[in-house]
Amino acid sequence: MNILRALSERLFAGGEESPLKACSAILLIAREANAAIGAPAPSRPDIANIRRLEQRADDEKFRIANVITSGAVAPNVLDNMLSLLGHHDDIVNAIYNLARELSRYGVRDEEEDRYIRAQVVEVSRLVDSALGTLLEMYGQADVMKLRTLRQTIERLEETGDAIKESMLDRAYATSTAFQPFYHMIQVAYLADSILDGCEDSADALLTIVSSIIT
Repeated sequence: MNILRALSERLFAGGEESPLKACSAILLIAREANAAIGAPAPSRPDIANIRRLEQRADDEKFRIANVITSGAVAPNVLDNMLSLLGHHDDIVNAIYNLARELSRYGVRDEEEDRYIRAQVVEVSRLVDSALGTLLEMYGQADVMKLRTLRQTIERLEETGDAIKESMLDRAYATSTAFQPFYHMIQVAYLADSILDGCEDSADALLTIVSSIIT
């Protein structure tokens, strides 16, 4: 059974739109923003486009939150639904924050620029896989399969952690001035926070499904 239909039948009080399905739509916005930041070139992303996507996600978040809190969702899962919605929006916010950092600071060392860009592209690849796995979770009502998918996201996040640590090591080993050092640190943590948001989303979704199916 599809999770959206199952939860609509067992969680929601009615209405024209499933709030859970609407939450999943924010992941599509996140995927579009991630694709913009993960393109191999240019080194500076299209910040205006990513900002528009971030604003669109915010608008959707507020709209869906109003639906959730107006009685469309059963009280026993209301807080978890709001948490899930917030985590999805956090992913888009993190992508925008990373894009903003990349746009603000122009790395003057070409080798460093290539290195940072390569790490961002790799993290973006991991994020795309994590978002795809999250969307796959929305198509499952089997708790064991959901746990397996959640573990997949956890492994992707751990790979992202390794990239972050590598960037931190390089920043401390090679940076002789404050600005390039700070930029490398910021990019490392901001990129990692995107995957953290994916993992938090997976945990929230698993909690919601487990609470009503098991």
